[in-house]
Amino acid sequence: MTVWRAVYTNRTAVAGISESDAVSYAVIAMLLWHVALPWQLSSIPERVREGTVATDLIRPVGVVGQSLLQSVGGTVGAIPGVLVGLAIALALGGLTPPASGAALLGFLLTATLGWLLAALLNLAVSMVAFWTTDTRGPFYVYRAIASFASGALVPLWFIPAWLHPFLDALPFGLQVFAPLQLWQGQDPFGGLGGVLAAQLGWLAGATAIVALVTWRALRKVVINGG
Repeated sequence: MTVWRAVYTNRTAVAGISESDAVSYAVIAMLLWHVALPWQLSSIPERVREGTVATDLIRPVGVVGQSLLQSVGGTVGAIPGVLVGLAIALALGGLTPPASGAALLGFLLTATLGWLLAALLNLAVSMVAFWTTDTRGPFYVYRAIASFASGALVPLWFIPAWLHPFLDALPFGLQVFAPLQLWQGQDPFGGLGGVLAAQLGWLAGATAIVALVTWRALRKVVINGG
């Protein structure tokens, strides 16, 4: 809130965006991204390194299902902290309400699908553990790209126009920027219908990627030399 208010010193708007909208966006984006991209992608790298993934492979729920359920648990556990953050932002005047009831509904729906998309992509990246014992490099690269391209660090309103086609071709904007545009009453990707269509398309693609990577990973894994 302090950073964005400083940016708007002696300005009423930047790129057509008011100070209150920019500050509110920054607050919700950080909280949303905290849930969508935790500091640990999943428990898979640690379990592969320790060899305990061998037990996971014989459980009724597969490795992918287990990891997704863990992500759900982590998200549910993070919700109280998110609510506290929203309450503090509201008390400090850093949160503007959604443009309308329909905007709030659209935000909740697209944010949920965006979280699911992020969870699937996180899982796909964490599968690198089946090929290498150190996943920090791929993780940091992925996190940096995802954080920037989603609009979580800097709203995509302020990104140079020449860069937009590249960012629009990636799925990350559908996780943060598009839901927050709906919150503020804007029409990204042809409105709510366009966002949902794009999210569902990427979800299908991400599911296929996870299935392919999992299929390859489970034929690659070596546990305790056996």
